[in-house]
Amino acid sequence: MNIRPLKNNIIVEKVESTRTTASGIALISNNGEPDKAKVVAIGNDVEGILVDDLLLVNWNKASELNNGNFRITEEDVIGVYYEE
Repeated sequence: MNIRPLKNNIIVEKVESTRTTASGIALISNNGEPDKAKVVAIGNDVEGILVDDLLLVNWNKASELNNGNFRITEEDVIGVYYEE
């Protein structure tokens, strides 16, 4: 089932942070390193954020949905990750 958020709501899914050792072993870290959020859908009033963007989110204000995704508002976004 798809969802189209209204106004300034954003639907995201958590992306766990992983690190790879020199020998190629993937380590999932949760010690102070925040989980990223991948944007699944955005409301019409959201500016500067696109679907598939990776966000740094205030998870204390996120609401978990039935499908495992989370609903946040534009104000809950701390930043957008980008590559230089």
